[in-house]
Amino acid sequence: MSEINRIKDALKHAAAVAAVLVPMAGAAALAEDQAEEGLAQALQPAEGAAEEAAAGSETDAEDTLADGMLADELLDEEGGDVLGAAPAQCPPVASVQEEVPSTDLLDTAFVDNLKTWLDVPVVRLTLESRNEANASLGQSDIDALDKQWRAETQSDDQPLITAVLNSPLSTYLLRVQAGQLGLYSEIFVIDAKGLNAGQSSVTSDYWQGDEAKFQKTYDAGPSAVFIDEAEYHEATDTWRAQVNVTLTDDGGDRIGAATIEVNLTELARRSKAGI
Repeated sequence: MSEINRIKDALKHAAAVAAVLVPMAGAAALAEDQAEEGLAQALQPAEGAAEEAAAGSETDAEDTLADGMLADELLDEEGGDVLGAAPAQCPPVASVQEEVPSTDLLDTAFVDNLKTWLDVPVVRLTLESRNEANASLGQSDIDALDKQWRAETQSDDQPLITAVLNSPLSTYLLRVQAGQLGLYSEIFVIDAKGLNAGQSSVTSDYWQGDEAKFQKTYDAGPSAVFIDEAEYHEATDTWRAQVNVTLTDDGGDRIGAATIEVNLTELARRSKAGI
């Protein structure tokens, strides 16, 4: 259109030139109109194609999202396997909590080894002395001692707990536990009344007579062995199980019981490594 304006200015000054330029101006105007019309026609399908492409992309995205949601539902329903497809390339790391070691690891050979280090003078002499001293204790006396123990676990004043922990038997059990480098998490020996006679660490209660660890060993007979179910220990991310055995004197008579809490996770590791 700038060319037409120049031509119009020229027409005002030269009529002769106007005679020549007017037809040219008309042609230019016509050409310009045709160009604009052609450009509009060219842009129209392009704009339509762009809108169609955008709509298609949105539809594809929705279809992809829907497919993904369907796949997730199938994964949940099929336990992580969609029509036999392979699991995700980066599966979550399995927690120790999901891998429960079998208590079959606590076999006869393992229990016999426990009995070997329990069959020593410090165990027998301590139990014989405790059984004689506690022979006259009634259930009300036992309950009072257990109540005192529980209260001392929450206090700085611990005469009863200190008396048991400072005994030669407790020192021996602590050394046994330390020497096994994490295989045993707790050891305690129980007298004929069901009271703790020695222990490697402080227990939550003093009287074990009302629990299976005592009732299925001492109360069951001199050769009784009771292995409790494995339990998960969240603080250490390990599985543990208690092995409970009856303890006897040289003549085979019952004098007490022992509980050894075994780190099953560590035992399984050693077993796998051939240790």
